[in-house]
Amino acid sequence: PHLSVFRFSSSLSTTRNPSRNPPAYTTDDAVAGRNTTHAKVLRWLRIALSIITFLLAIIIISFSGNVLRTYSNNRNNEVEWILPLWPATVDLRPTHALLGGATVLAVFSILNLVAILAPTPLRAPKPLNILSTILAFLSLTTTIVITAFASTITNNLADETNAATLESWTCKWQGLSRVAPGKFSDICTQSTSALNLMILMIVIEVFCVLLAGWGWWVGGRVRKEEEAREMKTGIRV
Repeated sequence: PHLSVFRFSSSLSTTRNPSRNPPAYTTDDAVAGRNTTHAKVLRWLRIALSIITFLLAIIIISFSGNVLRTYSNNRNNEVEWILPLWPATVDLRPTHALLGGATVLAVFSILNLVAILAPTPLRAPKPLNILSTILAFLSLTTTIVITAFASTITNNLADETNAATLESWTCKWQGLSRVAPGKFSDICTQSTSALNLMILMIVIEVFCVLLAGWGWWVGGRVRKEEEAREMKTGIRV
């Protein structure tokens, strides 16, 4: 009996020995876990939006470039002695603006992806937040300006007979496919699609701006966590 009591007391003292128990899960560990999760979600959202922006920009470039090429071939092959297919003045500025704007957006998205994925100093939270914020605001400004510019010119020339944009002129033939000149339907569809995609890009860039703000919030939380750890350990990182 005395031996059994000794074994029970020995086992009880062993379980109560803090040196043999695993460290307790503290509030700091929970905060660190949440910050790590936020940082991972932020990173993948940035990658996803950059890829989406790049793909949409490539589609706009493809549509706009094909529209300009089709118009050039159509205009060059136009027979002089029959009724002209095009008005006296064709304003190509909206199509050129969409083409140029989409190219800029594609470059911005590539820069963002390189900063996120490449092993460079830009992967650090603060430099990455600065770059992402700058690119997000520049991209949003680009999409708004290009959309407003292309839409304004197209709408102003919609009812003109001596001047038009590629979209406003070819889309007048919509519903008249039997008598519409060749490729007019393709030019109308692709021009309209390019402009609509640029409008969609405005929504995406708004999300990118919001994501940039979230990046600063996450970076602030991570920095506070590091400072709190430094104060407890007395070690300056």
